[in-house]
This record gives sequence, structure tokens and C-alpha cells, in this order.
Amino acid sequence: MRGIRKAFLTCLVLGAVLGAAVCALNVSRDYGWSRSVCDGLFVAAVMLLGAGSIRAVCNRGAFDVAGYGLRLAVELAIPALRRAEKEDIHQYRERKESERKSPGGLLLAGTVYLVLSLAALAVYEFL
Repeated sequence: MRGIRKAFLTCLVLGAVLGAAVCALNVSRDYGWSRSVCDGLFVAAVMLLGAGSIRAVCNRGAFDVAGYGLRLAVELAIPALRRAEKEDIHQYRERKESERKSPGGLLLAGTVYLVLSLAALAVYEFL
């Protein structure tokens, strides 16, 4: 649980930076503050939820065969990058399985920003 909490807090900070950057760009275009905040929160939510979704799909092994093929092609093209011992696809998948990280922090932070962006949208539309 500690790893997810740390990832969640890191993703919240990353989302705040993204949201602030989008908000600053929108304010410089003479958009109102409420619209700028709504847009910034929504962009942060989409970026975090998108990255979390890609990580979740990757954790299921969707890109393992493509990664293995690309690694073989690079090793053939650049012999200096060859590994000392050759691994087959099964060993590659086992190695990748042990390196995978949970998408929980990204998805949770993205959901928080999505809820905040919906609240900001309500403020923008009704006030």
C-alpha cells in the first residue's frame, strides 16, 4: 500500500503542474479564470487516466511480443547492445512480469482530477 500512496502523491503533484501550465496558457488567451481552471483540471485528468490505462494494459502483457521483437531487431542492428546471455520470449515475459508497476496511483490521481474538473465545470456553467 505504501508504494501506491507514494505514486498517488507523486501523480497528484504532476497533475497540479500540468493543470497550472494549462491554466496559465488559457489565462494568457483571455479566457476567464473559471474556464481556465476547469480546462487545466480536465487536461490533468485525461493525461493521468490515459497513462494509467496504458500501464494497466501493458501490465497484462499486451506489448510483450512487440517489445521482444523490437529488442531483437535493435540487437541485430547494433551488436554492441547484445546481452551476454540470449533470452527467449518466455524468459523475456518473465523478466518483464517482475519489473511491472501498479497503475493504481495514476488511475486514482486521474479520478481525483476528473471529479475536480466536473466540479469546476459546474461552477463555470452555473455561476
